[in-house]
Amino acid sequence: MKNGLYILMQAEKHELIVWTRKSELKEAKAVFSRFHADFQTVSQSGPHRDLKSDVVVFYLNHPTEDTVVESALVELKSYKPLSVVFYFPHHSSDFAFHMGKLAERSRLRQTVWAFNMQHLRQLLRAKKIQFPADEGLYEGGKELIKLRKRLGLIQDEMAEALGVTPRTLQNWEKGVGTSQLKRKMRDLVELTALMDDYVSAPRETEWLSTPLAALQHKTPKELIASGRARDLIVEFLRLREGQPA
Repeated sequence: MKNGLYILMQAEKHELIVWTRKSELKEAKAVFSRFHADFQTVSQSGPHRDLKSDVVVFYLNHPTEDTVVESALVELKSYKPLSVVFYFPHHSSDFAFHMGKLAERSRLRQTVWAFNMQHLRQLLRAKKIQFPADEGLYEGGKELIKLRKRLGLIQDEMAEALGVTPRTLQNWEKGVGTSQLKRKMRDLVELTALMDDYVSAPRETEWLSTPLAALQHKTPKELIASGRARDLIVEFLRLREGQPA
């Protein structure tokens, strides 16, 4: 296997086993650190028949030769999974199309695609794969930056959303004085969890910029930036309960 080529397999009790090259084990553990996965290096001698899975996640983070991918897909097919999730973070749609052609050539069935971790989690959840919640998520500066960028907000807008000054927001993103961050982030954390349930990850940016009739034709991004994340939460909860908008 070449650099960046991993196969994840769902074992019994919805546990995850990450297959990776020995030299890539450290990176794989970092990427999937929140999944409580077990890790195993890829065999060069053939498939491990004792590992069974209904759902397989095929992870490719770095470009590699077609022959390497095709060889991995042949090995993957030998497991006869019910479905395969291809996880290609940071790659273009053209790359995904090309990989899709390789997968089609290998005659893998029921394949779906994910291009970021959020989308991958949505797909795994839909396939009834359970994993622990992200404890402590968004409590540090790096996580705060990721969330702000996910919501499409600049620092001044994020500060308004959290009800703090831009200087405080800047300090938090540097990891300074974050004792109040968890409390201030409560609504946004709840909102993004609901977004994970109801908004398709590939269309999330579009949804954030789409005016909502139920909220005076404001966009979700506008509501969040003005500190009204709770209004969106209420609408999602109405949707969950089957109430009209």
